[in-house]
Amino acid sequence: MTGGAVSKAQTSGLGALWVAVVKLLARLRYLGLLGYALEWLLEASHASSRMHKILHSINTPKVHLLAISMVLAGHIAEHLHQEEENHHQEAHLHELRMEVQKLRKAA
Repeated sequence: MTGGAVSKAQTSGLGALWVAVVKLLARLRYLGLLGYALEWLLEASHASSRMHKILHSINTPKVHLLAISMVLAGHIAEHLHQEEENHHQEAHLHELRMEVQKLRKAA
C-alpha cells in the first residue's frame, strides 16, 4: 500500500509480499507515459528521414515490444493504484458511517 496504515495481517507472509508488489507497481504507474513517449519517437522516424537516421539504432522490433510492454505495465499499475484508493475510500466511508450512527444513538 502506498501510504495508509497497513494491518497486521498484511505484514506477514504472502500479505507482506503483496504489499511490496503493490508498492512497486504504484511507483511504476507512470511507466505507461514513458512507453507512449518511446512509441511516439519510434513512429516519428517514419515521418522524417532525419529522425529515421537518428533513431535507426533503436528502431527495432524489440524496442517496439518494450514500448508496448511499458504501456501495458503502466496501465496495470494505474489500475492497481485505483483499486487501492477505492479500498481506502471505502474504509473511510465505513468509518464515517459508524461515527454518524454513534452520533444518532447519542442524540
